[in-house]
Amino acid sequence: MSYLPDLRGASRSIRADLGVLYRLALPTEYGGQKGSLVIRFRADLDLPGTQAIEAPSGFAVGQRFTVRAVAEKRHADESGKNRVRAVLDEEAHGWAADLLERHGLGVRELTVSPRWFVGRRGGRSFMLRDLTGTISNISEAGESAYRQGIGRGKAYGYGMPLVL
Repeated sequence: MSYLPDLRGASRSIRADLGVLYRLALPTEYGGQKGSLVIRFRADLDLPGTQAIEAPSGFAVGQRFTVRAVAEKRHADESGKNRVRAVLDEEAHGWAADLLERHGLGVRELTVSPRWFVGRRGGRSFMLRDLTGTISNISEAGESAYRQGIGRGKAYGYGMPLVL
């Protein structure tokens, strides 16, 4: 079952083409409900079978927010192959601040969770970290970060910022 409309083969990445973000919330997580898994969507279109909730339309200075981000660094080696490695604990705070800055957000009181692994070895897997902070300034690029998400892994439900 898909909440996204059928584009009849016109798109290979329907989520990205329609600008839809989503995040799975377990019962014990922010936005979760006791005894249920909750899928939170952010989209500019009505998704049948979903319930609208009150949420801001964008970021504002002074807001607290959290985002579950894929905590990986990528680089090309000498042969031109892309290499991926997890963000280490000692570099996590700097990495998080740089990631948010690249998305146009100045953040104070930034906290970074310990990393954890999701997925199967040999298959698609991610190292994740939750980033939480207070927005101190928003550049022009930051205006779209709320709607477009932050970082990688958005097709897998990561990168959707939530205002606390």
